[in-house]
Amino acid sequence: MVFLCFEIKSVKPADDFEISGQWELKVKDLAKDEEQSITYDAIMICTGHHAEKNMPDFPGMHNFKGKVLHSHDYRHTAGYEDKRVVVVGIGNSGGDAAVELSRVASQTYLSTRSGSWVYNRISDRGLPLDMLYARRITFALKNMIGGPLVERLAQKKLEQRFDHSMYGLKPKHGILAQHPMVNDELPNRLASGTLKLKPNIKHFTENGVAFEDGTTENDIDVVMFATGYVFGFPFLDESVIKVVKNKVELYKYIFPPNLKRQTLCIIGCVQALGALMPVSEMQSRLATRVFKVNYM
Repeated sequence: MVFLCFEIKSVKPADDFEISGQWELKVKDLAKDEEQSITYDAIMICTGHHAEKNMPDFPGMHNFKGKVLHSHDYRHTAGYEDKRVVVVGIGNSGGDAAVELSRVASQTYLSTRSGSWVYNRISDRGLPLDMLYARRITFALKNMIGGPLVERLAQKKLEQRFDHSMYGLKPKHGILAQHPMVNDELPNRLASGTLKLKPNIKHFTENGVAFEDGTTENDIDVVMFATGYVFGFPFLDESVIKVVKNKVELYKYIFPPNLKRQTLCIIGCVQALGALMPVSEMQSRLATRVFKVNYM
């Protein structure tokens, strides 16, 4: 079995695109270390929205003598034993990394600007949360009884597990306004003190981090940014898709609306309620049907 490995240099419509719907790719054959052009009838871009690391730049950060990394580059807890670690960002990656590191580090801090609602992965009767609630009937009931009531009911249920205000996690936004964190162990780590919440970073010192509440933690060994990603398609001609402030216009979250021939699609560039792979499969099925229509 032979596997071909190419690096995509550019993707642009062929000269006769309006008639043929074809695409010209410039690729680098990594095995032969040479570039070549290939023409394809259709293109599926499946790079998703976790593309380029989003790294903030705080005052004094370049003078910090500890280690600075993005959660994208974090693999396991080896090497973090007995370290003092600050994790910045309270999304799923930040929560998972902070919980893991708090088991081996001497002290872990989780820095957040706004707090977050925290869901369990496992919900009622031991069923996965998305299996239980990410269903058509749930959204139909939401439309019937109204969003505000659903917000109150969902908040009441979450607060039965732990009081978000008491733990310093309660955000100003409602439960359905932003993506929540899904984490089973975060409250346990906060209660044990191995993980401590901090507000947003104000500035770095040579060996520590100052926060917006006026506190400073010194002797910090590692700062990990779990601050998300900036997505884009650097290999794609801007006349096809243009990303502005991390947003892109796509019909059905799949198709660039301005193409004369719909022979290019974006797969997986969507925030799913639940697993992304089934959504991507449905997107792919639709895309291949649209491609087929374009060549009938």
